Amino acid sequence: MKKILVMGREAIKNHIKGPVTLHVLERIEKHPPPEDIRTIPRIVKESCIMCGTCVKVCPTHCLGMEKDNKDNGMIWLQRAQCMWCGHCQTYCPKDAIHIDREPALSNSLFSFNNRQDYEMICAKGSYKGEMTDKKLEELIEEGGRIMKQFEELRG
Repeated sequence: MKKILVMGREAIKNHIKGPVTLHVLERIEKHPPPEDIRTIPRIVKESCIMCGTCVKVCPTHCLGMEKDNKDNGMIWLQRAQCMWCGHCQTYCPKDAIHIDREPALSNSLFSFNNRQDYEMICAKGSYKGEMTDKKLEELIEEGGRIMKQFEELRG
């Protein structure tokens, strides 16, 4: 009986709130994305100050960052989660992120494989070279574990 009451309460709450998609569409109407968005973000490493604004404003949490200071850090992207909204470009205080229509990227854009879709988009200081390769391998392994969990759930 308790489960039925909990489910009923959730159903009523969700009915009152309305579809989640409508809330996202309202936000997009207030803050329209740039017209040139159809590929993943690119960072100008020389301009990036590792402030983390792009990571904070990302609505899908596809950007991640690890840093020691402004001259030593990395920003990575999970392409499958990116919805090309352009918030990272809009809110970057140094205009270090650009979303353009680079045709070379369009072929790899829609692979959506958690094991392969992590990409380093900025690495500075000691995070260049082996450190970035090591972190990418860790992320790819984590994606592989997530994919295995999905496969186990599907049966």
